[in-house]
Amino acid sequence: MEANKDQISELARTTSRFAEAMRQGTSRAYDPVRVGVLQLAAESGPLRAGEIAERLDALPSSVTRHVRALSDSGLATSAPDPVDRRAVLVEATEAGRAELRQFLDVGDQVFAAVIADWTAEDVVTLTALLDRLIESWATAGPGQQQRAGSRNPNRFGWSRI
Repeated sequence: MEANKDQISELARTTSRFAEAMRQGTSRAYDPVRVGVLQLAAESGPLRAGEIAERLDALPSSVTRHVRALSDSGLATSAPDPVDRRAVLVEATEAGRAELRQFLDVGDQVFAAVIADWTAEDVVTLTALLDRLIESWATAGPGQQQRAGSRNPNRFGWSRI
């Protein structure tokens, strides 16, 4: 049985409310772009700063600013790309990796406290459904957003992708 329009609307609004609640809480506690830069540098580095900006969907100037701050604090290094001297390669230092592990551990503790009264089955079910939603969004979301933007070119701020 397919979901009806009201059920789809409720899901869209619920996921938006959750995303906003997460954004509000995290934006006061830390800079999500800076953490994203460090995480990509630790997990996939060395990476070009431009690739980091693309993966994070962030402005290159913002990534450059964060790379500089991470380098100044000893959490990452940046060096010219030997293939293209105009580009910079970013890599996490051991101190950066340790800082990221600590940050992620604290995040896990916060999340654990939020869902402390949930059953393990609830956690596994929601995780599986969110993974499915993320995969479906990656497959169909951008195309649907583009079509919506072309139907309503100046309404609601839909950007042209």
